[in-house]
Amino acid sequence: MDQIKLPTGLRDEVGIVAERKDIVSNWLLKYFRDRCYTRINTPIVEQRNLFNDFTSTNPPYRVFDPAGDDLVLRPDLTLPVARFLSNANIELPRRLYYLGTKFEISPELSGGQNQQTQLGVELIGYDTLKAEMEEVIIMHQLNQHFLHQHQLTIELGHAKLVDQVLDSLDIDHQLHTQMAQALYHKNFPAYNSLLGKIDACDELPFLRKWPRMFGTLDELRQMLLEIKVPKAARPMIDQLVTLAEFASSLPDQQVIIDLSSAVPQKYYTGITFKGYTARSSTYVISGGRYDDLLANFTAKTEPAVGLGINVDALVSIADVELLNQRPVFVYANLDKMQQVTHLIEQRSNYSLALADSLQEAKQQAQAAGATLMVWQAGKGLVEC
Repeated sequence: MDQIKLPTGLRDEVGIVAERKDIVSNWLLKYFRDRCYTRINTPIVEQRNLFNDFTSTNPPYRVFDPAGDDLVLRPDLTLPVARFLSNANIELPRRLYYLGTKFEISPELSGGQNQQTQLGVELIGYDTLKAEMEEVIIMHQLNQHFLHQHQLTIELGHAKLVDQVLDSLDIDHQLHTQMAQALYHKNFPAYNSLLGKIDACDELPFLRKWPRMFGTLDELRQMLLEIKVPKAARPMIDQLVTLAEFASSLPDQQVIIDLSSAVPQKYYTGITFKGYTARSSTYVISGGRYDDLLANFTAKTEPAVGLGINVDALVSIADVELLNQRPVFVYANLDKMQQVTHLIEQRSNYSLALADSLQEAKQQAQAAGATLMVWQAGKGLVEC
């Protein structure tokens, strides 16, 4: 039979990699369960049109069911929660948490993984900055528990800031789009060239410095003292500063504000946050406020803030201690199984030696790095 390979971008997990992932996932699940969050599980397969207006331009994995419906492997885990809330009659506000796999095809030759395990929370019905502060506390807890040696940097932005400022200018749609893209990609030459097309206005001093307006809270404050902030941007910047002050008050994490940050997902409407370390090749955490998302599925909208943790990225840099208790294999003849079973059940590191001969049991124990115990009449279990 020909060898069957995994599709590109997907992976199997076994041994230490899988065990580290279990330890991290189980700690996170317990953290949210202990804090009265409600667990939600959604199917791995969804209707394709659920994601049409919000996900990236990369095509999803498509699936066709027996009825011929056009389905996909979910490329996002927040949208299925929104779909659920639009169809279910549950009391709000509500704190939800989930753990699942999403599938998003990376650009060709990028080397990215198409399969990602994500654990996330959705705070539905909370129209207060305290919801964003709750997400900051979660990020701080990750710092404290898993990232002792690799400080998490939290980058704050606002999904509407760029569009709000550009909307206040007397420019056409094409120039608006080009300037926004140049800002998001920190393409200074392109941005400066586009800026030359704007007539003199009160906002020009801000516009000239705008692409470089990112840094720590103190650095940003100094920049803001030197210019007049456009009226359209002031409420959003004030919110960012307030949240950054709170985040900076918590130890062992760095906080960055970016006034031209790219939006992680199209459905975000307010403050966004990303978390990364010097060792991570991708964002460990990503999220933000998406107050208008439910309006796309139902007549009623609800304020909401979400946060997604890239479990794979977190596991790759986390300080995780594997259980180091030495395993014990117990060998007995078939007619002595009843005598050894209760001893095995009483000890967490004991398991049955799956061998028909003592010699084979010794070989299995040696290969597994386990101690071998043998049942002997009148003595009970004796180390071999």
